[in-house]
Amino acid sequence: MKIRPLDNLWMKIFALVMGLLLWFHVATNKVYNHQLNLPISEITVKDDLSLIGGKPDSMMVVVSATGKQLLRRKWQSGGVRINASQFQAGRHNMTLNTGNTFLAAGGNLVTLEEIVFPTSLLLNIDFRLERSLQVVPDIVVTPDDGYAVKTISKPVPAEITVIGPRSVVKGLSRVNTERKELTGLRNNISLTLPILVPPGQDILIQPDSVRISLEIVPVKTRVFDGIPVVVYNAPPGREVLINPTTIHVELTGPPAEIDLLNRNALIASVDYRLIDSNFTATIKIDCPSHFQIKKTSAASATLSVQ
Repeated sequence: MKIRPLDNLWMKIFALVMGLLLWFHVATNKVYNHQLNLPISEITVKDDLSLIGGKPDSMMVVVSATGKQLLRRKWQSGGVRINASQFQAGRHNMTLNTGNTFLAAGGNLVTLEEIVFPTSLLLNIDFRLERSLQVVPDIVVTPDDGYAVKTISKPVPAEITVIGPRSVVKGLSRVNTERKELTGLRNNISLTLPILVPPGQDILIQPDSVRISLEIVPVKTRVFDGIPVVVYNAPPGREVLINPTTIHVELTGPPAEIDLLNRNALIASVDYRLIDSNFTATIKIDCPSHFQIKKTSAASATLSVQ
């Protein structure tokens, strides 16, 4: 049977592919030593102790595995785990080796051969403390035009459990949520806010989030006439004249609450230390936080000293 040139070409390609597959099989089943950077996932201490301060993000190690295992990423993402359970409270310089440092997800297929860097860690270990602390939501809400925030509920739960180094946890008076900014709200909303963990510390938060609800209502506008403008930080023993002496303030807020708002809750003021070259200063309006200032009859005042 005569072999055509095209058939001969396909036979050569087939032989080349089979050769490459055989080479890949042999190469990936060979055991290699490989140096790489792995994340430090955990430093274990005794149950009644806790680390003060953070841990290094990663360490350089040498591992041994077949080529196939080295190509896989799952065991690498698990990083390394360091066992420091032999230490008591205090400061310790821990030498790292393959006897106290382990691959978190290598199993029997990948072997940790050598610690390259760092070869030691300075550990600051404290007794473990557990406390219940109040949660303070860090939330900024800007409703849409014509709407206002009537109520922001207390967080649920109102307190959470904080577990960590005694010297750190004792210094906490409360915990905050991560900052959340909401704009253009017209409807009631309920949301989950993660707890802000103190940075760089080995601290456990239980639970790690709280829920709050916001009630949004259409606003009502009310005008307060003749609000006196007071002067702060005036020169001692001198009389300061101000113009205007009173202003009108247009306020918006939840209908039921704005109807009950006492005019004495509004304070219009200027700071004498902030007057410009024309002897004018900006008028500042202080009012309860869930009301908004829509308009004032004057934005600044002129001052003179007698």
